[in-house]
Amino acid sequence: MSIVETIFNPISSFHHKRIRNYLKKLNIERIIDIGAHKGEFLETMLNLESVKSFYAFEPQKDIFEILKKKFSENKKVILYNYAMDKEITNKSLQINKLSMTSTLAKINEKSLYLKFKNFLTNSSSNFVNQYEVQTNTVDEIFKDLNLEKTLLKIDVEGFEINVLKGSKMKLEKIPFILLENQFGSHYQDNNFSEIKELLNKEKFKILKKFIFPTLHYQDVLFKKI
Repeated sequence: MSIVETIFNPISSFHHKRIRNYLKKLNIERIIDIGAHKGEFLETMLNLESVKSFYAFEPQKDIFEILKKKFSENKKVILYNYAMDKEITNKSLQINKLSMTSTLAKINEKSLYLKFKNFLTNSSSNFVNQYEVQTNTVDEIFKDLNLEKTLLKIDVEGFEINVLKGSKMKLEKIPFILLENQFGSHYQDNNFSEIKELLNKEKFKILKKFIFPTLHYQDVLFKKI
């Protein structure tokens, strides 16, 4: 674990507990965690008594092995080594030294945030590696499953709109979506206004915003109306 993660994880845990405490009042029986990383969000949400099943997606090979060691014995949790997208194909995953920020998205090379992150991680470039991963869609994976009483959580570093476009059929039944909205132009083609427009067309409205303690992003909870 990097020094940055060591510092960041307790703050992240506090943030996730705030979200969990709010979710307790909602009628949720299933959580789909897209961008599960090492299970930081998942670990906290496992304490939600109403939730009977968890589906966690993480494309990074070494990080997925960590997920398997943590959760493979938990019968509530189903793990997938996929990157989620709007199509089923293979794409190049860019691996960051701070693995929670690896992405399929095109980055903005002028981003001051990314330059600061490289400084914190002592990195000379935005990515230390890249390799092809298999992509899939929510519509395909869950085509035979009723997603009523489901929370769809998406944290994929600027690739959120693609995941939503691959979920169009299932958005008819999914009642809750939790999305990360980063403050700043870190990634190309990542416009939160476009995400809101797509979700508004699918009859979702913003229910609650959870601003991260370091103020560089927020998690936005949408509800089907």
